[in-house]
Amino acid sequence: MTTPTPHPAPFSSATHDLGVCVLGPLGDDVEEIAARIATLDPWASMGRPVSSFVAYMTRPMAATFRYAVRIDGRPVGFVSLRHPFMRGPYVEVLALFEEAQRRGIGRAIVDWMGREVEGEATNIWLCVTDWNAPARAAYAALGFVEVGPLPDIAILGQTEFFLRKVLGPPLV
Repeated sequence: MTTPTPHPAPFSSATHDLGVCVLGPLGDDVEEIAARIATLDPWASMGRPVSSFVAYMTRPMAATFRYAVRIDGRPVGFVSLRHPFMRGPYVEVLALFEEAQRRGIGRAIVDWMGREVEGEATNIWLCVTDWNAPARAAYAALGFVEVGPLPDIAILGQTEFFLRKVLGPPLV
């Protein structure tokens, strides 16, 4: 009888080549990445300062995995996820700069997340701001379904929608 090869822990590798991009460790360009994220909605509309992104991106947090998204070594985005969450990862931030949008990179990242937790998780979760129609449409195209509103969770008077992408049936 052969012993099955153990599956590595999800998100344990430092670098992930997704073909269309590479997810890897944050480097000396953390401030550059943070400054670019601060220009994207919903964060730009919230007026979130660059310094808060730098602090968030560099602060150690248990069960949190953060990656710079790069094409040809250049930063084009940032991903932060928490795992485990509710039977799957929770995407805290998926920020792609304009030059990386509508190129299949978001889909590649979501597909990668599903592969990382294959056989042990049944969901991918995230939140999206109610007025961010482009993000809501992009997530819907990736198979996410809005499962509930979360009013006043990030900013008073604003609603976030909790989204779920089902990866498979509940595990026993």
